[in-house]
Amino acid sequence: MPKQAFLVAFLLFVASPLTVAQSNCPEGFRYAGSLSGSGSSMTPFDQRVRLRLPENATLDTSFQQKKVRATNGSSGVSSTLRAHDLPKGILIITHGKSDRIYEQGWAVSDPELKVLEQDSNGKVTHYEFGMHLFCKVGEQGANPQFGECSVTVEVCYKQVR
Repeated sequence: MPKQAFLVAFLLFVASPLTVAQSNCPEGFRYAGSLSGSGSSMTPFDQRVRLRLPENATLDTSFQQKKVRATNGSSGVSSTLRAHDLPKGILIITHGKSDRIYEQGWAVSDPELKVLEQDSNGKVTHYEFGMHLFCKVGEQGANPQFGECSVTVEVCYKQVR
């Protein structure tokens, strides 16, 4: 019996980070996954990152995100992304590492929703969503070898009911 209790506790501990990530999507939205990247004092992160939405995800195109945080504005990092640039049916939640010692800057831009597959009737069965992510360490801080930056975009979608 103690082994079963330990196993249940262990599974809850391991699964809890997955539950937390999914809980950031507001009610009525489904979690698709995260786009993320990290860099260091020596190498900023500067890449397009993509994820596949779940199979047969049908987007509610009546939804358009109203506000978006496209950058933290630190270390001269900026973005021209506006909420109306996001594809309809998609909601993003952005964040990144930021502290006073290393003054990390991060930004997201250039959202793109691609149709990957359609069925014989033309219904989309697979989408891919991607964005350009950037982060850099602004200051060398107390120890330049430990300066790091990160940027994350949690992707949610509104499913047609």
